[in-house]
Amino acid sequence: SQGGLFKTYNKALLVKEDGTPLTEEDILPYKAYIFFYPFASTPCFLLNLGEEVKPTQIKLSNGLTYSWKGGVGSKKSIVAYSAICSHQWSYPTKEYAFINYYAPDKPSDTTKKSNIIQCCAHLSLFDPKEGGKVIDGPTELPLASIVLEEEGGKFYAIGVVGKDQFDTFFENYRADLRKEYGSTAKAKALVDKCVVLEVEKYVKEVIRC
Repeated sequence: SQGGLFKTYNKALLVKEDGTPLTEEDILPYKAYIFFYPFASTPCFLLNLGEEVKPTQIKLSNGLTYSWKGGVGSKKSIVAYSAICSHQWSYPTKEYAFINYYAPDKPSDTTKKSNIIQCCAHLSLFDPKEGGKVIDGPTELPLASIVLEEEGGKFYAIGVVGKDQFDTFFENYRADLRKEYGSTAKAKALVDKCVVLEVEKYVKEVIRC
């Protein structure tokens, strides 16, 4: 069972900057993309891991388990995660990102690992091939996963599985989000379309470690 940890939100179409639907060809392997879901201000990573990503069971430290259904697309290689670190809520802003994806050919300097999501704030490491499980670092909580569906060559985000950080995120960054989005209500608006950008197009400084 999902263990009560699956939450549906708006069904949101993933689109390119020009508003046309994102296709599988647009999602290049080992490149990190960013979109915002389920709220206008909650960032997510979209990744094509280049090979089939199999479903897995995730167990939380409190004993709850949930099913993660693996990748989507023709190779089942495309996955998405909340980009809010589960340790102390570091997240990509337009100015900088401490939490990033490390491609196979660009391992982390500090941990020497690659094909991971790593947060340079306190070196939390997550495995995008295993439902966002913690590999190492100070957190016990996996990254929440964004549930994707593919229909007729289009991709949709439909919900979130796992322990999300949205409440804490809104609480901690209220002032920042108000400044960025104009109001708390706008920051918390539920989306039905997500523009997908390469991380480098959104973030000025991608901080790697």
